[in-house]
Amino acid sequence: MGIKNFFKKDELKLLWPFYVDALILSLFFIYPAFYIIYMRDIGLSLTQIGFLTSALALPFILFEIPTGAIADIFGRKFSTVLGIFLSGIVMISIMFFTNFYILLMIFFVWGAVGTLKSGAGEAWIVDLLKHEKRKELIHEYYVKIPSFYSIALLLSGIIGAFLVKKFGLGIIWPISGISVIFTSIFFLFGEEHFTRKKQHIKEHTHDLISHIKESLNYCMKNRNLLLMISAGLFGGLIINFSMDLTWYPFLQGLGFKNYWFGYLFSATCLVGIFVPYMIKPLVNRVGKYKDYLVIISSLMFILLFIVGFINSLFLSLAIFILYISAYDFFRPARNVLVQKFIPSKKRATILSIESMALSVVMIIGAPLAGFFADKIGPQNTIFMSSFILIPMIILYSKIKENKIK
Repeated sequence: MGIKNFFKKDELKLLWPFYVDALILSLFFIYPAFYIIYMRDIGLSLTQIGFLTSALALPFILFEIPTGAIADIFGRKFSTVLGIFLSGIVMISIMFFTNFYILLMIFFVWGAVGTLKSGAGEAWIVDLLKHEKRKELIHEYYVKIPSFYSIALLLSGIIGAFLVKKFGLGIIWPISGISVIFTSIFFLFGEEHFTRKKQHIKEHTHDLISHIKESLNYCMKNRNLLLMISAGLFGGLIINFSMDLTWYPFLQGLGFKNYWFGYLFSATCLVGIFVPYMIKPLVNRVGKYKDYLVIISSLMFILLFIVGFINSLFLSLAIFILYISAYDFFRPARNVLVQKFIPSKKRATILSIESMALSVVMIIGAPLAGFFADKIGPQNTIFMSSFILIPMIILYSKIKENKIK
């Protein structure tokens, strides 16, 4: 199948800057594979690294409304490009500081400028395609973009491993930051059809509060939705306790070299490319999404529980890749199920409420996970995290869902 058949008519004309970013510029977005290792290398404790994660998440609660107003007043393109450009500058600045408190402020600023592009980017693309009367390209975009990013991130791990081996861990910030700045430049060429909304921050705030009250009331009365959101909060907590913050130091303690984390990142991305195509057949075989989630969550529990009893680098790597793969199988199915219980008119608000609740869990959970990892060790923290999955499994099992026909 040639490029002409792969892309629909005018798809590249309208969306080429976004596809270039996903396929090419993301190749140099290398910091995610090495971030935890870099922070430990400059002398930060895991508790301090957890607080950096909190500082990054906090602005998404504080500034979502004001930055949303900026997007409505000056345009989604302006807000997105500005947010991406400033994010690149902030990322580059990280390489010049090792003081924890300065880094805490930088991460807070990073999160704040990130709110300029959260939501605005997707709104820009959807509005553009609707204006051009090409709504069918919305589906094409949402199918292709994750695939393009997965391919790029697969290769970025390998590129990152080479650069870190040659130049050291500090190289991750300028390379990633410059790639982000180039993204903002490419996005300047994106088309936009923007109509300014005559609504100010005060009106935004009033409308949001009104919607939140109404949606919260709906969540409290809808048993299935309340169970889903509650289970999701435990899921957010498990991310803090059983992902990079604990796994990377654990593997490092077993002798895993710094630059090898790039190859490990690529390996997990490789698995992630194929997982989305396998979920629907598996759910159909199980019969219900909620039963599928219980099975995958139980598998995740077993994998984390086993970690408490192993000291082999090879076995630990195998379990880590299996665990990340299980999470890749879990997350999309969970997102599909929660959508079933949300009415269309309240969808955006309820999802925003859940997102804000998860941000609160992240703000509290990340330093807590770092504290435990410092006190009892990353391995014991991973083992302990397996028990967080038990209430999550119970909550999913209580959901009432019709069997898939």
